[in-house]
Amino acid sequence: MILSDKGDPALEAESGIFTPEAEQEKSEPAIMQFVRLFKRDIWCWVSAVQKLWWLFAIFPLLFATITFFIRTMTTTNVYVANCGLIRQEITDTKNGVLPPGYVNVQRSIVLNLFKSRAVLEETIKRLSLPYTAEQLYNNIAIKSEKNSDYYFVSASSKDPTIAAALANTLADVFIEEYKKLIRRNLEDLNDSYVRTQNDLEKQLADQDEKLKRMSAENNLTAIENDIAFNNQRLLQVEDQLTRSSSTLDSAKQALFELQGELANTPEEVVTHREKSTVAEDELMRAENQLHAYEQVYARSNPLLIQQRELVKRLKAEQEKAREEEDEGETDVNKKIIVSRNPAYTQILVSIAAKKAEISTLTNDIKLNNENAIQLRARRELLSSLHPTLRQLEADMKQTKDQINNTKLQIATINSFLDRSFSDITIQELAKAPTTPLGRKRGVWAIIGFILGSFVAFTIILGCEFFNLTIRSNVDIEQALRIKMLGMIPVLEQNHRADYYSALQTMTSNGKPFFSLASPDHPLLIVFAPSSRSDLDEKTREEFCETLKIRLGCKYVVISPVKEDEFSTKQMPLLINDYLYQFTDEAPKPGKDRTVFFRLDDLSFISPLTDEQIQRVKTAYKSVSIIVWDLFDFELHRQLFAEIAHNSDLTIIPMKYAQTSKLSIYRILQFLKSFHVRNVVGFLYNVNNKHYSKVTL
Repeated sequence: MILSDKGDPALEAESGIFTPEAEQEKSEPAIMQFVRLFKRDIWCWVSAVQKLWWLFAIFPLLFATITFFIRTMTTTNVYVANCGLIRQEITDTKNGVLPPGYVNVQRSIVLNLFKSRAVLEETIKRLSLPYTAEQLYNNIAIKSEKNSDYYFVSASSKDPTIAAALANTLADVFIEEYKKLIRRNLEDLNDSYVRTQNDLEKQLADQDEKLKRMSAENNLTAIENDIAFNNQRLLQVEDQLTRSSSTLDSAKQALFELQGELANTPEEVVTHREKSTVAEDELMRAENQLHAYEQVYARSNPLLIQQRELVKRLKAEQEKAREEEDEGETDVNKKIIVSRNPAYTQILVSIAAKKAEISTLTNDIKLNNENAIQLRARRELLSSLHPTLRQLEADMKQTKDQINNTKLQIATINSFLDRSFSDITIQELAKAPTTPLGRKRGVWAIIGFILGSFVAFTIILGCEFFNLTIRSNVDIEQALRIKMLGMIPVLEQNHRADYYSALQTMTSNGKPFFSLASPDHPLLIVFAPSSRSDLDEKTREEFCETLKIRLGCKYVVISPVKEDEFSTKQMPLLINDYLYQFTDEAPKPGKDRTVFFRLDDLSFISPLTDEQIQRVKTAYKSVSIIVWDLFDFELHRQLFAEIAHNSDLTIIPMKYAQTSKLSIYRILQFLKSFHVRNVVGFLYNVNNKHYSKVTL
């Protein structure tokens, strides 16, 4: 993982293995980064179990033995007595005489009633036991299969006699309480029926009041009789209307005919005249004959039409004769006696009689029409009221039947309340047991064995969970998120191939980076351990030699030395004066290609700057790789980070099962604040057995 965003893009692109993950870390909360430290290889868990296997051999047996003896020492003999009760169908249920609405007590309520406080306290009172209800509750057990009607009351006690007495007394008290429960249920049912009866009686009174009010408002006696009487009267009125209408039409026709006859009858006739002509007599005879025809024949009859023409012609001749007489008029012609025509008078009398008859018939028809309208309205009213009244009467009848049924049910419940009954009886009384109840020491031993196994497993997992030492590539790449160069096993004769193969693998993994080294551009590689104990100089030398052989490049090592450990032999090889520019020449490496940097007071007072650190590359241009072993991180954190910041590659060595991930995590966080780039790590001194597993 590169902890800086200031790396050389060209170098990172060419190396290919140091792609930065800064963006991922920036978006990840700090707590998640810390939690990530607990990641580890699966073989670490397996190794932990294999290493502490003896806990599985000791703890389960130890816990099983302890629980066995504790159970033996802390428990005494307990006796259990059983009383059997059976639930049978009530005889009244078989005969079907139970009150409607009565429901048998549910099975769950029966089971709860056995251990109710009332039953327990009454049992304690009868036996005068020094128990509380809670204590007795723990000594009582009720057993019953799901579809069984048989109940077992089990009572436990140190005294077998008391155990039997407890079971029998509890059963007796339960039977009494059960009967009380049934009685309370019946009383509640009776109260419900009484309330129902009162409501029904009130409802019946309201219905009766409504019926009376409707009868009074609509003048009703019996709806069917009222409908029949009204229909009969309506038929009579309609018959009278029909007859009156027919008679009125006939009277109007006769009146019309009389009025026509009156129009054709002269009001006066000549009763005496001194002069009479034959023409007048003939005209009179013709008119009389025409009147007779009109009474007999229809208007379109030929005889009537011929006679009417004759009368018309005679009138015309008479009128002409009168005109001639007027010209030669004399006194003799004017002496005529005229009187009222009796026929005309008779017609007037008949017309008056017909008009009187028509007026009477009209009044009768008007009166009958008014009566018919009233009777029809009454019929409609009765028709609309009939369903309502019938439904109201049916509701009243139904309410009366319900009241009678409710009274019968109340009477039945009262008869049940006068006696006590129960469907649960004692089938078998409890007897004093002769053998105590087993103490289940074997079960407790098994529980102890399981508990011991759990404790052993918890201890192993806890030890492994809080073991934050570095033991695999998972700890480096996934937990710490830095690139791993490789893993080096312990150098043993039988595993030398693995050891040197691991060194070559490290150089191969870093080859894209190491191949950039040349005398013109030497690479500054910093070994940055959390403490000097985390860096094995032998391993570092082998790694440098491997680089030299595989890449064909020279190297020089800058090794740290504390001021109190500084010797005169190291004085000529000290690079401090050159770094602080007290001299212009850097010391030449010895045979082991090593120079020294002393962590003295000056380094604390004036830490090296970037320019001073870069002088190292200028001093050793003849080599391709400069290896700088840093001092302990805690000795001088700032200088530690400054040197790493100016390096081309920072390698953190980690010792198998000793270097802590927490210490490396702190170093990484600090280096990150200094924008250190190209940080990698490797793990060495790995157990060969573990190495063969985690490198699969």
